[in-house]
Amino acid sequence: MSYKTFKLKPWHFIVATMIFYIITVIISEFRIKQMPLASGKTNLVELDEIKFENDDIRFVFFYDRNSQLCGKMRFNIEKLIENDQELINFYAIDINKNPNAFFEHNVSGIPNILVFKGDKEIKRIMGVVPYDNLRRIVRTLTDNQ
Repeated sequence: MSYKTFKLKPWHFIVATMIFYIITVIISEFRIKQMPLASGKTNLVELDEIKFENDDIRFVFFYDRNSQLCGKMRFNIEKLIENDQELINFYAIDINKNPNAFFEHNVSGIPNILVFKGDKEIKRIMGVVPYDNLRRIVRTLTDNQ
């Protein structure tokens, strides 16, 4: 009786990685399409430039008004503001109206939230972040203030 042994070869790992990547892309696209878009009314204060006078924690949302991903992230931010009234330090910058702020702060893509303590950037939140995760991030940052 002879037994054959199965040996993993490099191409097995390449195929497995490609399958994992494709499944991840499909799932993320599906989840993003399920997220609602922001309504016309807003609780975000629009800024032309970033200049803060005290050391409070502030969140500045960089967005493009024509982007669906930004609309979905804006929906999560608006929901967070409505549910947590004490979190009033959210602002927005439209990169089409203020491209200088986009370049000045080295924002690599949108949607993107820069977190400031005073005039100093302390964190970046990039991409579309689900509401529950965004709430946890914001609470962690504001509780550590």
